[in-house]
Amino acid sequence: MKNYEKKSFFTTLYLFFIPLLLLSSVVLYMYHQDKVNDIEQNILYQMKDYTFDFKGEKFTLDIIENDKKKQLFKIYHCKEGLCAYFQTASTGPYLLKVIYDKNKYKKVYNEFLTDIFKFSFIILFLLFLLSIAFAIYSLKPMKEALYLLENFLKDIIHDLNTPATSILLNSKLLRKRGDFDEIERIELSAKSIASLYKNLEYMTPNSINKDENISIEEIINEKVEVLQKIYPKIKFIKDLNPLIVQSNKNGIDRIIDNLMTNACKYNKKNGQVSIKIRENQVIIEDTGIGIKDTKKVFQRYYKETDAGLGIGMSIVKQLCEVLNINIYIKSEIKKGTQVILVFP
Repeated sequence: MKNYEKKSFFTTLYLFFIPLLLLSSVVLYMYHQDKVNDIEQNILYQMKDYTFDFKGEKFTLDIIENDKKKQLFKIYHCKEGLCAYFQTASTGPYLLKVIYDKNKYKKVYNEFLTDIFKFSFIILFLLFLLSIAFAIYSLKPMKEALYLLENFLKDIIHDLNTPATSILLNSKLLRKRGDFDEIERIELSAKSIASLYKNLEYMTPNSINKDENISIEEIINEKVEVLQKIYPKIKFIKDLNPLIVQSNKNGIDRIIDNLMTNACKYNKKNGQVSIKIRENQVIIEDTGIGIKDTKKVFQRYYKETDAGLGIGMSIVKQLCEVLNINIYIKSEIKKGTQVILVFP
């Protein structure tokens, strides 16, 4: 199950299960109160029967002075347990106080409580299963829609590659006839389309080969050369030590391309992008607008501005996980963002 499917599943599960849990709790509480009342009323009628013959050891008896505040034939919770008051045979100023021992009542109540807990557990389990079934059922339309969307994207990816490649090839042929600024701009635009195509290719990088020796310094230099032409007002500061890693070249290229492109795209006017290589770390720092929520930035389709598609950082995160690269982001609004890649 994919991350967005998990999120949707658990959200639906909670939204369905919690109201059912609250409703069932109210019903069980009302049932508990009614049952306790039934138990006490049953004991009360047994007390009344006891006053006719005083047989048995279930109750104890006491005679007290008549008190108008005490109602006859009613259960009271007294310190001895359950008590009820009855009129004596004579018309004297006395009442019969019948007592049901506290320990006996606790035993009856605890037996009932055990039964209701067992019943509650069964109800809770059934409600949980019902909630899971509902959550799974609710995912079905979303899965179907996403399946259609992914197939649509695959078709777009396939169709996008052909014109981008054709533009690049024809621009190179045009260069042989003459070198114009317009041709260079066409090439840069075609490369931007090709970069988007590569991003779409890596939307679900489940497993890729990691058996290539890659020069990180070389990849960064190539990216800076291209980005400098696309963003001529951005100042690039490089402090690069040689770093060779064994990984996947296309995957590393996608990670660095997305991070450096974002550093330029969301930078301020006449801003700077600093790229450093320290031991096994690559540090990319910009003077841009910053990121409001660094925890959400890796979520697919999450955007804080209208620019972009919201898939670049999601692809970066997925590739980092597949290639065992740790990525850390620090950001401050209107001051800039720092991204650190730690290679294994």
